[in-house]
Amino acid sequence: MWQIVGGFATMYAIATILGFAAYFLLNPTAMWVSVFTLMPAVSAWLIYRYLRKMKFTREASRAECAKLLGVWIGLSFAFDALVYIAVIPSLRHTSPNWTFFRDQSPWIWLSYAVLLVSGFVGRQAYLRSLHA
Repeated sequence: MWQIVGGFATMYAIATILGFAAYFLLNPTAMWVSVFTLMPAVSAWLIYRYLRKMKFTREASRAECAKLLGVWIGLSFAFDALVYIAVIPSLRHTSPNWTFFRDQSPWIWLSYAVLLVSGFVGRQAYLRSLHA
């Protein structure tokens, strides 16, 4: 389980740093473009690496990938809620942003869907590597 959480922490740190940099240095649109272009590649690569390291069979990789994606999407949702509803408003000395997920809709929900798709891409790359 620590391998899954460690992979998530790596992905979330990269996404957060990239997202904040794009948002503050460029604009919100640049942030979402990076989320939908670079992050799927990063997460697919991390999922591929995890499956390769753990050396799952073809059949077992399906369940493991589903478990990994469930944990990653759940943690992403929880961390997004914590950071954007509580932490950032607290740092700005404002009230919690309870409408964050509604305000960022549909993009925030699409980012979770993209994470789901990147998991399948990472697994497919892993399955192809089994035949190589």
